Amino acid sequence: MKRLLALFVLFAAVVPARADALQDRFETVWESLWYQGGSPTPVVRWGEEIRVRIHGRNQSTHRGRIMHALGKVTTLAGVRLLDVSDAQDAEKRANLDVQIVNDLDLPDNQACFVRVQEIERSLIVKAELKMRDHAVYQCVLHEAMHAIGISGHPAGDTVLSYFYQRVDALTELDELLVRAWYSPQMRPGMSPLAAVVVLTNAVVRAVPAGAPQQRARVAQRQFLADTLRKMEAFASNQGEVPVVLKRSGTASSEMIAHGRTLMQFYVGVTYADGVIADKDMVKAVEWIGYAARAGLLQAQLVLGYLYERGEGVEANASEAYVWYSMAAAQDVPYAVESVKRVASVMTPEEVEIARARIPPPR
Repeated sequence: MKRLLALFVLFAAVVPARADALQDRFETVWESLWYQGGSPTPVVRWGEEIRVRIHGRNQSTHRGRIMHALGKVTTLAGVRLLDVSDAQDAEKRANLDVQIVNDLDLPDNQACFVRVQEIERSLIVKAELKMRDHAVYQCVLHEAMHAIGISGHPAGDTVLSYFYQRVDALTELDELLVRAWYSPQMRPGMSPLAAVVVLTNAVVRAVPAGAPQQRARVAQRQFLADTLRKMEAFASNQGEVPVVLKRSGTASSEMIAHGRTLMQFYVGVTYADGVIADKDMVKAVEWIGYAARAGLLQAQLVLGYLYERGEGVEANASEAYVWYSMAAAQDVPYAVESVKRVASVMTPEEVEIARARIPPPR
């Protein structure tokens, strides 16, 4: 299953006794995995040191605060941080560009933002952060969390929340989230349904040992089962749109539809993984097939792999050829190689019939 997945790629020491407080923390870490535009997101993070260049309006005034915020999150993540702002070749050396702009240079509803510019194998290679001159104090910790790869805006006790009032310090849940995000258990490219297991495990480990932690573990299992059930309903267009998207105010119908397709794929991977639910390759093929037919590249790759290997479905080189070919049309080297591989075990007549079944690119 590891090979299949490779194809696509601290909150308080004593948890309050109230069950809803624990539930809130589970919901918060789950919502951290949702991009506000409408999509559940796989795990991305930095794979090397961050070399930051700070420039723009009043940069000398803001530089210390910006480096302090970035230093807080990178220390928790275990990522080295270098300030290259004064280097002659700073623009070339930097992989995180921080620009302070005039207040009118950004849209009225956008005081600051982070944009990942380049990703390789789910590792951030280059990113930019822009902030209004008069919004640096309010924005910097929030955007520092985004800058290390956590894209969501949960409503809980975190500086990532639009509703959190304190902006001068990370919360204990923020610290837990960053440590878990950069832990060995969290693999770059991991699906959100797999990542939420790692994040909720971290929440449970922060609960005092013994009976409280045992109760938290039971609550975690129920939360994960409920989450999978809700995501299956959402992915099948029968359930509610996740509240994190309703709350964002920026989720378009097109992006939510794309989010459904992504979730079809992630539900399929979850059944293939057997992490939240029992492993069920038949269900995995069914869900991944929905996403593949909707045009999702990684689903087409994985479905081709499953048909080639006969996992969850009877091995069928012709089916594998069709799905690999659809992915190959998007210039994916692995898919091109896979088309050649399965074609080598097919007759010319079988290849011709399979080619006739490949729909034209959308």
